[in-house]
Amino acid sequence: MWRRLHLNPPLVAGAVLLTVLLLSAIAAPLLATAGPMDIDLRAVRQAPSAAHWFGTDAVGRDLFSRVLYGGQVSLLVAGLGMMGSLSFGTLMGMLGAFGANWVRPIIDRAIDIQLAFPYVLLAIAITSAVKPSTPVLVLLMVLAAWAGAARVVRAIALQERGKDYVKAADVLGVSRLRIALLHVFPTVLPSLMVLAAMQMAAMIVFEATLSFLGMGVQPPTPSWGGIMLDGKNYITSSWWLTALPGLAIVLTSLSLVLIGDGLQARTDALRSREGDQ
Repeated sequence: MWRRLHLNPPLVAGAVLLTVLLLSAIAAPLLATAGPMDIDLRAVRQAPSAAHWFGTDAVGRDLFSRVLYGGQVSLLVAGLGMMGSLSFGTLMGMLGAFGANWVRPIIDRAIDIQLAFPYVLLAIAITSAVKPSTPVLVLLMVLAAWAGAARVVRAIALQERGKDYVKAADVLGVSRLRIALLHVFPTVLPSLMVLAAMQMAAMIVFEATLSFLGMGVQPPTPSWGGIMLDGKNYITSSWWLTALPGLAIVLTSLSLVLIGDGLQARTDALRSREGDQ
């Protein structure tokens, strides 16, 4: 096991970095030097120092504490969005491969339309009709990302459906549902794991983007995108207000992309080995 990990540096590096970030967010009550909502008007926009590791914002709140607690919110929202989009996308992808003849073209067109629709316009359309909130943000994430997952799952499922073992099961009278769940879905799982890491990285950026535009997590709840929004008017004079939460977003996304690359390399190696046998 350790030898396999040693041969996959991206996976190890990404997992270590993500673990550190997750533990930091989980341990926010222990690590934070102040409450994320505590205001100190005597310490407005102070640069990073021993007293305030990440500095303070425009109303004197400790930025290190806000980044830690914001990580809890951003990671939770991104995780929910990723799981929702993967679940719905997997369902649609399997239906696109094994559904009734009239269902498959509908799903194909729905995937094409969704992939062609800019997610920012979708967010603006929904938030103009519904008040922005965390549940709405998660829904936006699911709507924006399910089609990508559906296309990947559908492509793999269709490839497997053309193989002899699936045709044999069909000839023997095994139901489509049983074939899809017990025979085809396990072959989709490795690609889903890669997709989960990549989509989680995309969701982190998606949440930050919408929160920065005022359509995501609403104040006073801290999130990385919301913290950057608070500091956007002080970019030139107080760089830490946007740079440090932005760095948290970059590091988290980088760790997830490294994990995705590592999992993809491992999946490709396993498939190559199976093909040689």
